[in-house]
Amino acid sequence: MSSSTTTTTKPWPTPDGVAALLDDVLHVDRSHPRPPLRYLRRKPGRGLVAVYGSAGDEMYTVKVDETAVSGEGVPASPAAAAPDTLHGTVHIDPLGVTIERFPDDERLPGLAAAIHPTEGSALWTALAAVAAAQPGHDGDSLVSVSAVPLRYKPGDRCVVRYRLVARTPSGADVSSSVIGKLYRDAEQAQDATALAERLWDLQGAQPWAPRPLGVVESLSLALTEDLGSPSDTPATVMGTDVLRMGSQPPSEALRAAATALADLHLRMVAAPGTSRRTGAQEALKSANRAATIARYVPELAGDVAPLAVAVGEALEASTPAVFRPAHGSYKASQLLYREGSVLLVDFDQFCLADPALDLGYFLAYLRPPGLWYHRAGTRAWFEQAAASFLAAYGEAAQARGMSADELTEVTRRCHVYEAALLLKIAARRPNRMHSARPGEVRVLLDEVAACLTA
Repeated sequence: MSSSTTTTTKPWPTPDGVAALLDDVLHVDRSHPRPPLRYLRRKPGRGLVAVYGSAGDEMYTVKVDETAVSGEGVPASPAAAAPDTLHGTVHIDPLGVTIERFPDDERLPGLAAAIHPTEGSALWTALAAVAAAQPGHDGDSLVSVSAVPLRYKPGDRCVVRYRLVARTPSGADVSSSVIGKLYRDAEQAQDATALAERLWDLQGAQPWAPRPLGVVESLSLALTEDLGSPSDTPATVMGTDVLRMGSQPPSEALRAAATALADLHLRMVAAPGTSRRTGAQEALKSANRAATIARYVPELAGDVAPLAVAVGEALEASTPAVFRPAHGSYKASQLLYREGSVLLVDFDQFCLADPALDLGYFLAYLRPPGLWYHRAGTRAWFEQAAASFLAAYGEAAQARGMSADELTEVTRRCHVYEAALLLKIAARRPNRMHSARPGEVRVLLDEVAACLTA
C-alpha cells in the first residue's frame, strides 16, 4: 500500500474518496500523478462511474455499485480494502468497487480486440473489405490499421476511428478511415446497422446520415463511413461548435438541422417492433429528475415539486395524433456540419414518438450556458435562434406532408418536452456529484415554468 491512505469523514463514496482510492491502487506520486478526472456520474440504481484520463493515453474507470453507493456494508476506511497494485481488472468487494484500465472492460468484452486489431482477425478482414470496396481500389491489400478511440462510455459502448493504409497493385499506399461503434452485444450492432441502412436508403442527393459498412458480429461492432473531422478538407465540424452563441444566430445551420429532422420525421419508415416513447414514460423520468434535484438542492425542493407535477400532467396529456420516427436525443452534439450541410449521428435512441420530443430536446439544449448567469445578449440570441429553428421545421414539415393542424399541435407540445429536458439538464450536476449550483438550478426551473406557459 502506498503512503497516501484514503481517509474521509464523509459517507462513502465521495469524489475525493474515489480519487484517493485510485491513488492508493496506482501508488500515485509526483513522478506518476493520477490522470485527470474526465467523467463522473451517479445514476439511481446504476451506482457511480468515474473515468480518469483519456482513451488515447492512460485511462482508468472506477465503478462503485449501487449497494456501496447506498452506504450498506461499507467499511469505515475504504483504503483498508484497496489492493497493493492494479493488474488488469481489480475487484474490491468490501467497497463494491471495480477498477479497470482501458481497454479492459468486463461489460464490453470485445473492446480490447476492437482497439488492437490484428492481421487475420475478423475485424482486420472486415476493414480490408471496406478498403478494397472503395471506387477504383479493387485489388488493394490492407497493410496497417491504427485505432483512435473517440468516445467511450464504460460498460456500454465505444466509438473508434480506424485509420487504414492499403497498398495498390502498383505498390502505392492509399489512406482512408472508417468509424466503428462497439456495443455490448451483437444484436445491438445488427439493429444499429439495419437502421443505418434504412436511413441511407431514404436519402436523396444530399445525404444526412453516414453510409453503413457492415457488422463484425464477433465483436458486436458496427462499421460506418467516417464523416470527417475539423482537420479534413472540407472540414467536418461538431454541431456544438456551429450552433453556439454569436453576434447573430447561425440561421442557415439551424435551417439545415430543422430540414434534416423533418426528413427523419416524415420520410423515414420505422421497422416493425420499433420501441414507442410516450408522454407517460417521459413524465416518470421527469418525476425522478425532480426528486434528484430536491435531494441534492433541498432549498429548491418546494419550487421543483409543483413544477414536476405540472410537467408530468402536461406530458401525460400530450398524446400525438401520429407517432412518427424520432431521433430520441436530437441536439447540437448529435450533429456534424460540412460545407453547410448537416449530418446526423448517434441513432441509439431512435424510436417512435411525438415529433415534439425531438423539437423540445433541440430547444432545451440550444440555450447558451451564459443564460444561466443572465449574461447580456443570451436571452435575445436564444429566442431568435429558437424561432428560426421552429419556423424552418414548420416549412420543411409541411412541404413533406404534415398538415397545418398537426404542425400547430406539435409546435405547442414541443415546449412541454422542452420543459422536461430542462429538468434533465438541471439534474445533471447532482447526478455527476458536482457542485449543486443552486443559482443555476433556480434559473433552469424558471425556464421550465416559462416553457409550460408557452
